[in-house]
Amino acid sequence: MRFHEYALQEGNHFMAVEYYALMLNRTFLVLVTPTHLVGVKVNGLLSAEGGRDPFTRAITRVMAVQDKNNPYAYGREKYLKEVDELDLYGAEILGKSGGNFRLAYGDIASVTHDPRSKWGMGPYPHDGKVYVTTKTGQKKELIPIGQQDGAAIAQAIQQKLGSPA
Repeated sequence: MRFHEYALQEGNHFMAVEYYALMLNRTFLVLVTPTHLVGVKVNGLLSAEGGRDPFTRAITRVMAVQDKNNPYAYGREKYLKEVDELDLYGAEILGKSGGNFRLAYGDIASVTHDPRSKWGMGPYPHDGKVYVTTKTGQKKELIPIGQQDGAAIAQAIQQKLGSPA
């Protein structure tokens, strides 16, 4: 299935931020497909707007999101265009960005929601963290960004695993 063929509907996707390399972040459109959880990078670094000098303010303004409550405001069209024709289940979508991911539900051991705020999110509204733990013990921390329900997201993924949240 090509990325552009996936019909975004309530409950089958969400927007999330992930931290990596200690302090860097990236934004994903996470698809809850029938067989996999697929994360497609839709934005690079986010930053809070600010700074003492004009240069810093200009740079952080480019990396800041203005409509912070709207989850879709966190995505950038240029990233979506890069994956539009790619197969969600093919290797090329994973190779397009080092951050893209795909987890088969059979490889996921648990999904939990921690409602506590994520340190470092600054002015960005979010509903805690959704932790996806694989059967090999790897843990992915996804931060639902904007006005989204982290508990409902965790439950939607958990239902795909075939057991209660």
